[in-house]
Amino acid sequence: MPKAEYKFWTKKDLIERINELEALTGSGIEESKVASEATATIRNKGREGKEFNFKAHPTRFIALRFAYLGWNYNGLNVQAMTTPLPTVEGLILKALLTCKLIESETDLEACQFSRCGRTDKGVSALAQVISLRVRSRLTPDEQKEEVNDERELSYITMLNNLLPLDIRMYQVCLHPPDNFDARFSCVARHYKYFFVGRNRKLDVDSMRAAAKTMLGEHDFRNFCKIDGSKQITNFNRCILHADISRVDHQVRVDGEDEVYVFDLKGTAFLWHQVRCIMGVLLLVGQGLEKSDIVEKLLDVRQCPRKPIYDMASETPLVLYNCEFGADVKWKGLSDFQSSASGTAISSARGVANALWYDGLVKNEMQFAMRQVIESAAAESRSDPNASRTKVQLGDGMGRWLSEYVPLQKRPVMDSFEILNERWLQRKTKAADASPNGCETNVEEAIRVAAQQA
Repeated sequence: MPKAEYKFWTKKDLIERINELEALTGSGIEESKVASEATATIRNKGREGKEFNFKAHPTRFIALRFAYLGWNYNGLNVQAMTTPLPTVEGLILKALLTCKLIESETDLEACQFSRCGRTDKGVSALAQVISLRVRSRLTPDEQKEEVNDERELSYITMLNNLLPLDIRMYQVCLHPPDNFDARFSCVARHYKYFFVGRNRKLDVDSMRAAAKTMLGEHDFRNFCKIDGSKQITNFNRCILHADISRVDHQVRVDGEDEVYVFDLKGTAFLWHQVRCIMGVLLLVGQGLEKSDIVEKLLDVRQCPRKPIYDMASETPLVLYNCEFGADVKWKGLSDFQSSASGTAISSARGVANALWYDGLVKNEMQFAMRQVIESAAAESRSDPNASRTKVQLGDGMGRWLSEYVPLQKRPVMDSFEILNERWLQRKTKAADASPNGCETNVEEAIRVAAQQA
């Protein structure tokens, strides 16, 4: 039996094999070597087979703040079904399980898991927050005293050692206020959307004026994706800040190109709300819509149903910050005095710098490629898009249209009342068709449950 297969043997079989080897005649050295390897396998097998008794350890409720670059992931939320790309949350839960900080990566209720704000596929975050109950090194009484924080498990370091480099934990709250919840305790969410004004063809002042009309509380049903499975009937959301400014620290301004950022802060947001808003603002910037289009779409008495339009690309969007009350005290690696903290800080800085450096070098190479392509294209004598309109979507590609139709003249989607009722009817029919009166479309049921979590 090859050595590589010993790991599949039972302890009893391994012991019998050792006894057989010891009984063999021949080279004592070889016998001793094989026997020692088999004995080591037994010892390792014993360690691997020993179950970790999670209930024998104390636990504590904490919050973690982290950042991630979203373009390699299928969004934040863990999904019940397989996704084309991993989810950020799925990888974090696996890391928590590997560290034996939680008992199960699927039973989120058991560890009181909550996330602050969902982000879609491709969207990034710089200050995302989760709260949950994890294993602790301290007794419940010891956990109450901040002086004992130095003796607690190094949650940040433990998780960063297992997570991909583009997902980084960087702060922990070891003493959340009573009844703290990452989602419901958040007082404001701040998003940023980066975009490029090529050859100064975007009227940023008009975009800024349109954005300002969103301040305050409004019905944003025309600026979101309506999903009947969520059964939402209240689309009112409060916008605290909306502005557009130029990014001054950009690495390169090529000719007339400039990088801008749309700053949007609110108490809460609807699904795809920021990307829908940005899609409309880009239409304003291109002169395809007047700046008062936002105000008209917010007036649901005059425009009760959403016109069909493209929302902006996901990649330039980042959940910039999740704000909490002053009673939520965050601690970073530099707030701990252990010798390992210095190494962890150096590692964290190194990872952040490496990611930035990699992006910078790739940006230069992509810029050079663009120059080569544009130089070659300049030699062409005909432009097939000369009579067409290009609608910018924030992805650099955009969409070419033979004729642009203003939003107020476009077909509209069904109202949220119709969409909600249609979903309920489908669910009822599926339940009636089932022999036991249960939902027959299991995948749909799982998807809905995951969304409503």
